[in-house]
Amino acid sequence: MLVNRLLLFVTALCLGRLLQSAHLPIPFLLGGLLTAVACKTLAQRVSVSWPKQWREYALMVAGYGIGSVFTADTWRSFLDELSGVVEATVVILAASMALAWAASRISHENLKSCIMGMLPGGMTLSMLMAEEDKEINPNAVMVMQVIRLLGVVITVPFLVIWLLDAQVVGSSVALPNRGGVHWLVFVPLVILGSFVAVKTHLPTPRLLGPILATAAFAVYADGVQPVPFWLMAPAQVSIGLFMGMQLDAGRIAKTKGVVPLVLVGTALLIVVSIGMANVLSERYGFSLITAFLAMAPGGIAEMSLAGMSMGENVSIILTYQLVRVLVINICVPPLLGWMFPHKEVAG
Repeated sequence: MLVNRLLLFVTALCLGRLLQSAHLPIPFLLGGLLTAVACKTLAQRVSVSWPKQWREYALMVAGYGIGSVFTADTWRSFLDELSGVVEATVVILAASMALAWAASRISHENLKSCIMGMLPGGMTLSMLMAEEDKEINPNAVMVMQVIRLLGVVITVPFLVIWLLDAQVVGSSVALPNRGGVHWLVFVPLVILGSFVAVKTHLPTPRLLGPILATAAFAVYADGVQPVPFWLMAPAQVSIGLFMGMQLDAGRIAKTKGVVPLVLVGTALLIVVSIGMANVLSERYGFSLITAFLAMAPGGIAEMSLAGMSMGENVSIILTYQLVRVLVINICVPPLLGWMFPHKEVAG
């Protein structure tokens, strides 16, 4: 098993290097994702998996990388744009709820499962509730969430290049070194941030904890150095490999009726995101590319890393994505309790 994992990792790293030479965004994350998907679909007889713990360590590195771009202006921008952040969150959540209702009516899957499956950015919460609530179909939720996330992570970076003329001007792997505290400070920061996030039950604590701890320290210390290429590239590969390994042929076969609906729903969420991105861009003056990545129904790490590689305003992207994830994790459980009053919902 260890040899298979090593071969998988080396293959993903080589593919990531190839994608990087082609000037594609988030090359090593995509390299890991595509390698895992190819392995799961083309080499099903090969016994290989990617440990969740390895992904957790990689998220901590990525969290430091994302948090290190924060400045004092980030907090001021958040307060100035608070109404836009709230509006964007409500729009994307309302759209996902409407699509979940339509998917439930067409596929005859129960509505609660479809809601959990279509939540943009609520994969961790969705899977926890699917495990604890007997009225939720865990197979449907897993398939819907994985397909949504893979679809967004693969398509959104390319859409902003092809449709919005974005340019890969930098790298989400080797970030520019603008000085500041040495990057080894990431060790205590990610450990402390992860510990506090776990204890306070933050969603995706191994990512959000390091992001918040690093951002706070970066503002206090007036900057921190980014982690080097040789650490960030393997971290992205590890995140991509774990994501791709979630695609399970057996689960898809059991819920094949919802697969085309999820694909259509994801495409419609992306369209809604583009529309809202235009509104935000006009209102606040940041680029349409930044606004689109901020609105996209994908993951915090993936969209932020894509923004880094395109030289976009990562603090804006992170703010909108972070608020949406927090709102989903805080508000969805009581909302489902209100929507399904006679059914027990695990909080």
